[in-house]
Amino acid sequence: MRIVFRLDATKKIGIGHMMRCMALAEELIRRKEKCYFFSMITSNELINQLKKRKIIVEKINEINTFKEEMKNLLIFCKKKKIDWVVTDHYKINSEYTKAIKNGEFKLLSIDDIAQTFYYSDIVVNQNINANNLEIEGTEHTKFLLGTKYAMIRDELLKREMKKYNDPVRKILITLGGTDKDNLTLKIIKNIEEINGEAELIVISGPYNPHYNELKKFADNASKKIDIISSPQSMLDIYLESDIAISAGGTSCYELAYFGIPNIIIAIADNQLNIAKEFDKKNVSIYLGGKEDFSSNKIKENVLKLVNDNLLRKKMAENGRSLVDGKGKKRIVDVIERYT
Repeated sequence: MRIVFRLDATKKIGIGHMMRCMALAEELIRRKEKCYFFSMITSNELINQLKKRKIIVEKINEINTFKEEMKNLLIFCKKKKIDWVVTDHYKINSEYTKAIKNGEFKLLSIDDIAQTFYYSDIVVNQNINANNLEIEGTEHTKFLLGTKYAMIRDELLKREMKKYNDPVRKILITLGGTDKDNLTLKIIKNIEEINGEAELIVISGPYNPHYNELKKFADNASKKIDIISSPQSMLDIYLESDIAISAGGTSCYELAYFGIPNIIIAIADNQLNIAKEFDKKNVSIYLGGKEDFSSNKIKENVLKLVNDNLLRKKMAENGRSLVDGKGKKRIVDVIERYT
């Protein structure tokens, strides 16, 4: 089989779409399938990650018109004799999915917010709130909904190596691929004030424009703070982390998989309902959107997790039960039944 993924990873969009598609591509490649990314990706670091995994990157530039892009994708599909198209993009609409199906290609669409009517063969929504959404498709569309289908990268599928620590030794802060509002700095300024021996691990994404400012603050801080812009191993970071402060995107599912209790600050509207559901299931603590940021709230809730060993254990158990790491295998099993 030949599969092309239509997604982007840019400063504006972030990297969540790419990371979960990369995870799905890993499983397809393991089964001897050929994967292409037909994408606008503006970071060489991210492109190198894809190439290491034997994903073929077809870089595209920003195109002015929607129809022009759709036409170019269909030309690419015919040229490469593509069997399946995978879409993971918020601009995908019913016209787009219908055009792909009219081109006689199989189609899997990754959805987050029930954004359109899908003419797709398969629709995947891995989110914790997927069953609360009214996602529309044809009578032949197969829906794969919920965290059972969460896509976790191969490098992370080793949670059996994680040890539970009491007291808390390391606190992870990760807000995704970009952070234009420099919320990370606001967080670490407040966390640094909390007494205790716990060190801070801060992930600065590839599109974060504030890396130098974060590094400067960390160098002069009273608490040990590691600012990491390009982690050699996210596995090692997750294995070391006892609690986390994160956005409401892809990282929430990775943290749940490892059983790391986290505090969520939603940095985009599409994360709000997801964050609330994680809180409802006692996997995470939801603090609101970035515009609701409060110094008192962040301090209060970090201390709550640090000081309550039983709460952390319960949240860890809930997270590990929610995400088992087998999501992408389940998705590819369904793809193979269509082929």
